[in-house]
Amino acid sequence: MNNRTRVPPLSSLRAFEATARQGSMTRAAAELGVTQSAISHQVRNLEAITNVRLLERRGNRFTLTQAGLQAMNALGEGFEMLANAVSNLGAEVISGDVVFSCPPALTSLWLVRNIGTFLSDNAGIRLHLRSSTQWDDVISADIDLCIRYGSGVLRNRQATLLSKVDLFPVCSPSVAASLGDVHDLLSVPLLYAIDDTEWTSWFAAAGVNGIPTRRHYMGNDQATIEASVSGCGVAMGDNVTCRHYLDLGLLVSPFDTKYRSRSAFFLIQSRSQRNKLAVTCMRDWIISNFKV
Repeated sequence: MNNRTRVPPLSSLRAFEATARQGSMTRAAAELGVTQSAISHQVRNLEAITNVRLLERRGNRFTLTQAGLQAMNALGEGFEMLANAVSNLGAEVISGDVVFSCPPALTSLWLVRNIGTFLSDNAGIRLHLRSSTQWDDVISADIDLCIRYGSGVLRNRQATLLSKVDLFPVCSPSVAASLGDVHDLLSVPLLYAIDDTEWTSWFAAAGVNGIPTRRHYMGNDQATIEASVSGCGVAMGDNVTCRHYLDLGLLVSPFDTKYRSRSAFFLIQSRSQRNKLAVTCMRDWIISNFKV
């Protein structure tokens, strides 16, 4: 077995993770109940096994290399998972509260239509749902999980990609029957959520020039989609929030052109909540069931 595939001793991994997290070999030694020289030996052993420099040493002080920083984050998550697994050995029922923030469109068109079985199978979990698009929820201390549409780049938060997003016009079958080609969209009622960004991007992708003459701003994605189902006009839909109505045939996509959004749907979790088994259980369910 070569150095690339050899798994280092757990003692070396633990010594390095404690050192990196504490910022001190002395404090790491106190935490693990060993001597400072033992910590130093284990860290050097880890560097020798992996052939990767993890610390830049300057006398009795050190800084983390880029590889060391990456290793610290990964090992921290790994040790938390191990501690969580050990603490729950023999547990028969997963219980606890989960505070979950989800955009209104996803709440009504995906979550409430699918989560019943999960809650029935996990009767010990109590869900606290906040239907919201507020970004303040993402950094709120009492929010365990969030789904948000954006870049996924967040400080001190773990973001997991759920789905990339393709944008395309949607409308009721009766409205679709009145459309000949994409240029007809310039003269029929168009439904906007808040601003023109997504429609402007799609028109550019479809090669349509001109300014739509009939525009309505519905305030949020859920109202926009529901209005398009009722025949009020053509909305900018996507492969996630519109999936239910597209499957039922209540919405159709009258044109083939799709525009890949620069934003996507991410599941966002506070790093401090990763050791809550109920949160982990719901997180795993969301990732498994958020399929397009």
